[in-house]
Amino acid sequence: MKVLISVDIEGIAGFVSWKQCDAGSPQYRQSIDLMTGEANAAIAGAFDGGATEVVVVDSHGSQRNMSPLEIDQRVRLISGGNKPLSMMQGIDESFDAVFLVGYHAGAGFTGSLSHTYDGTPSVVRLNGMQAGEIMVNAAVAGYFGVPVALVTGDTAAMREAQSSLAGVEIAEVKEPISRYSSNNLSPTAAREKIRKAAASALAKIGGMEPFTLEPPIHFNLTFTNVGIADRVCLMPGTRREDPLTVSYESDDYITAYQGFLTMLVLADSAG
Repeated sequence: MKVLISVDIEGIAGFVSWKQCDAGSPQYRQSIDLMTGEANAAIAGAFDGGATEVVVVDSHGSQRNMSPLEIDQRVRLISGGNKPLSMMQGIDESFDAVFLVGYHAGAGFTGSLSHTYDGTPSVVRLNGMQAGEIMVNAAVAGYFGVPVALVTGDTAAMREAQSSLAGVEIAEVKEPISRYSSNNLSPTAAREKIRKAAASALAKIGGMEPFTLEPPIHFNLTFTNVGIADRVCLMPGTRREDPLTVSYESDDYITAYQGFLTMLVLADSAG
C-alpha cells in the first residue's frame, strides 16, 4: 500500500501566530521540530496500518522546512518550491491513499490561522463551493483516483474536511479560540492521536471514494482590493466577475488548478 502525506504547518498543535511559521523567526527551529514530529507520527501510523511505501511532501511556505535527517528514514521526502503540483507534488495513480497533516481552515472560514495557499485571496470558491486547501488538494488527489484518508489540524479544518470527504478519518489537535489563539493538545498527545488515526484510516481505505468534481472546473478568487484583481486579470483566460473577483475555468482539473496557482503568483506580485 502506497501513501502520500502532504504536511503543512499552521494546523500543527501549538501554532497560533504567523511568526511561528516564518523562517526568520527565533521560534522557527521549534516550529520545524513540531511539524516534523506530527509528520513522523502520521508516517508511523501509516506503516502500522499496512503501508509499504510512504512519500512525504513538505507543503508549507518555501516547501523546504523539514530536515532529511529528522524525518522518518523509511520515507522519500519531496521538498523545494516551484513544483507543478505544489502541495500535492508526486501524486499519481500508483498511490492508494493521501494524508493531509497539519492542515487548517480556508480563507473566509473561522479557524486558527485560516487562509488558502499564499493568503492573497479572501475567499476561494471551487465550482461554487467555498474551498480551502483541504478541498482544493483533495480534488488533485481525486483527479488521479486517490482518496484522502486522513486529515489532521484544528476543529474548524476537521469540519471542513468532513463536509466534503465522506468517511475521512480525522485527528483534531487543537480548538480555535480566535484566528490567533487556540486550545492545543500537547505535542505528545497530538502525535499519539495522529498515529492511531493514520493506522485506522488505512484499515478502512477500501470504503473511501476519491473526491472529484464534474467539469467544467471553476476557480473563483475574491481579493481584498481591486489592484490585486487588476494584476490577476493579466492572465489569459481569466474573467472579471466583479471588481474584486476573478475566475478561471477549464474542463480539466489539473489545468484549472495550475491556473489557480498562476493567479496566486500574479496576486502576490501586485504589491
